[in-house]
Amino acid sequence: MPMRSKLLVLAAVIAALAPAKHAFAQERAGVASAVTQTARGQVGGGSMRTIRIGKSVFSGERITTDARGRVQVLLADGSNFVVGPNSSLVIDEFVYRPEQGAGKIVATFGRGVARYVGGRISKNRGGVTIRTRQGTIGVRGGMANLVQRGDDTVFSFLFGKDLTFTGRNGREMRVYRSGFSVFASGGQGRVGRTPANLQNLVTRQLTGTGGAGPRPNAEQLRRFGFANSALPPAPGSPIPPPVIISRGVPVPGNRLDRNFANGSRIGYPPTPGCVSPLYC
Repeated sequence: MPMRSKLLVLAAVIAALAPAKHAFAQERAGVASAVTQTARGQVGGGSMRTIRIGKSVFSGERITTDARGRVQVLLADGSNFVVGPNSSLVIDEFVYRPEQGAGKIVATFGRGVARYVGGRISKNRGGVTIRTRQGTIGVRGGMANLVQRGDDTVFSFLFGKDLTFTGRNGREMRVYRSGFSVFASGGQGRVGRTPANLQNLVTRQLTGTGGAGPRPNAEQLRRFGFANSALPPAPGSPIPPPVIISRGVPVPGNRLDRNFANGSRIGYPPTPGCVSPLYC
């Protein structure tokens, strides 16, 4: 084939691939159902945009907030992510087949504070994967809080079927009773009771007015036409005992808040068996 013809064929292939790549990058994952103060999104190397209530959030879009920002992202299966101040989250992949109630959610939690509330996809084992610096977590049929400060991470199970954590060391642990958390540092974790002051901290961080803009209209919500199925268990449901793989260590009442308030690690002597002085 002459060189000119080869160049024309190559140019045609590049032209055909470019729109496909753009369409993939702009695949919609959900809608911003609440925004407070400043939350921004960025897809790949594109420009930053301000996330506004009722607007779409795309797969691969990095959501970041400032010191006062909060955003809630509603997905088509009824799942939602709440991202607190000074935080970042990417919804890497969202696939949903409503006729089967099946699909897949893959997200990356970078830093700060966030909450995941499960929808229909979360009812399937392995349907939800959240990547973090310390490892990956899965949430089945429930809700979990995520806290990342420096090298220390806490995943708190609120309700549902279970929360699993696989550390960078390959060790897996499972929590299926509310009030327990995985405390992770250095790519490994331990399971212990969730400190009350940590719950209060997350509640303060995630509480907001919901934004000053208008609420999503009926048409916007109709396109996400499945009500959130992540409801608490019925009263009186039996709660199995927690699965604690590592020995739990009591957490003093005021140490966690003091460290977070100062934004630094204070040099407390570690309790024997603790993963990190920050959470011991």
